[in-house]
Amino acid sequence: MAPLVALPRANDVCLEVEDHSFSRRSAVDFFQLRKLGDPQTLTDRAARLTEQFVAQNRSLMALLDVRIDRDYDGNDLHLLIQAGGAVGAIPLISPTTARPDYGLVVQPRFPWAGIGPMLAEMGWRISPIPLHLPLLRRSERRVPVWVLSFMILARLKLLLDSLDRRFELTTEIRQAPRGTVHWTEYATRSLGHAKFLSIPCSFSDLRDDRLLKGAVRHTVERQLRALETQKEHGAFVHRLIEFGQQLLRRVQTVPTYIPSSTMLAG
Repeated sequence: MAPLVALPRANDVCLEVEDHSFSRRSAVDFFQLRKLGDPQTLTDRAARLTEQFVAQNRSLMALLDVRIDRDYDGNDLHLLIQAGGAVGAIPLISPTTARPDYGLVVQPRFPWAGIGPMLAEMGWRISPIPLHLPLLRRSERRVPVWVLSFMILARLKLLLDSLDRRFELTTEIRQAPRGTVHWTEYATRSLGHAKFLSIPCSFSDLRDDRLLKGAVRHTVERQLRALETQKEHGAFVHRLIEFGQQLLRRVQTVPTYIPSSTMLAG
């Protein structure tokens, strides 16, 4: 049996279907095998690739309620794609590289342009959920920016609503001593300028997590900039912008903080 060989990268490697629909896709074309040999060899190779592709991605496809089977009609091998009621986009593992080089997009039967205004009136019964999967830019482009922004802003609101306060070591000038008084600084700076009630102190103070709130502010500001480019999609985008501005007012007293990759990983 010949080994599986890596295939040339395609410009479009996403399987795209609508929810509650059935679709057929040539496995030979999907895996770009058309120019690699005679028809029988192509079919055999496509069958092996399809079998491994489905096995590797079965659990991922289950996240979007999608099943893929294979069918041979005597001339070509086809991927039979059956979609359920979920919509979204996920990466799929390549059978030759073991990397997320492919993607699966399940589009809503009703266009996003119609779903947005409807959800603005009815509300989201189920908020979109981000999956802990690798990113695949080819698939995520097919989901409108406002969908991702709503999901992010809603989760940031929940984060702010549940934000715990914590003690932080604070240093500031006070009119009365508190905690540790920096007497040397007081004697050289405050007394020297006749500022007798300017007392430098360090003490533990119960405050909000300023770094976390700063990171929230950074994220909200980015989402607002993205939503500004989506206004033509309808009035519901303006409502999302207003929602984001409400969140921004809750964190505007702290400076913007861009979290490091280490902080995000933690």
